[in-house]
Amino acid sequence: MKNIKAIVLMTFLSLSMLIGNAQKKKVAVITFYADKTIDLSALSASADLIAKNTKLSDDPDFNLTEPLKKLHNAFFSEYTKNFDFEIIDEKEVLSNDAYKEFVPTYQEGSTLLTNVETTTAIEGYNVIPAYRKNVKDLKGVAEALGVDAIMFVNLSFGFVKTGIGSMGYVSVQARYAMNLYTKDNNSIFQFREIAGSKKKAVMVGGIPVMSTSKIQPMCESAVEKLMKDLNKKVQRLAKKANKKMK
Repeated sequence: MKNIKAIVLMTFLSLSMLIGNAQKKKVAVITFYADKTIDLSALSASADLIAKNTKLSDDPDFNLTEPLKKLHNAFFSEYTKNFDFEIIDEKEVLSNDAYKEFVPTYQEGSTLLTNVETTTAIEGYNVIPAYRKNVKDLKGVAEALGVDAIMFVNLSFGFVKTGIGSMGYVSVQARYAMNLYTKDNNSIFQFREIAGSKKKAVMVGGIPVMSTSKIQPMCESAVEKLMKDLNKKVQRLAKKANKKMK
C-alpha cells in the first residue's frame, strides 16, 4: 500500500511539473544594443559641444562592445533567473527569417534615434527602438517565434555635471532600459535604471574633454556600477512581472 501511495504521489508531482512548464509564457528578446551618442541635455549644448559629441559617436575607437557584452552576459546568466516565464534561446530569434527580414522604425513622434549607425548591437540583433509602432509591427515576428511577449533591452549614456558655471567636472550616467510587451501591443513593464561613473572629466569653458581615452573609461565605469545595482532591482521587478505573465 505504501508503494502504491508513493507511486501515485510521484505521478502527481511529475504531472504538476509538466503542466507548470507547459503553462509558462514564452518571451523573445528582440533587441540588445547601446547608443554611442551621449545625451547632452544636462549640459549647455553649444554647437561646438554637439559637434564634438557627434565626432565621438562616429569614432570607431569609441567602442562600447565590451561593456555591452558584459551586460548581455549578466542579463542571460543572472537577471533572467528571476523571471518565471521562459525567455527563449537567442539562437531561435536570431536565426528566424521573419526576424531577420523585419524593418524597424527609427522615428516616432518627437522621439528619434538620430543615427542608427552610431549604435552598437550584440552580434545578430537588429537595432529596434521600443516604439509602439515597432511593437505593433513585431506581432508577426512574435507569432513566427511562437512567443507570448517581446522584450527590448538597450543601453544609453548621458553627461552629469558637477561644479559651478563653465568650470567643474562631468561624469557619465549609464541608462538601462528594458521593456516587455505582449505580442498584442500591451505593456507589461517599462523598466529604467541609471548609474553614474566613478571616473570624471574636466570641463573647459563649459565643454568636457571629449577624447575617447577620457569618455570610454567613464562609460565602462558607469556600466560596471549599473550591473551591480541591477541585481537587486531586477529581482523586485520580476515579482511584479511574474504576476502579470501568469
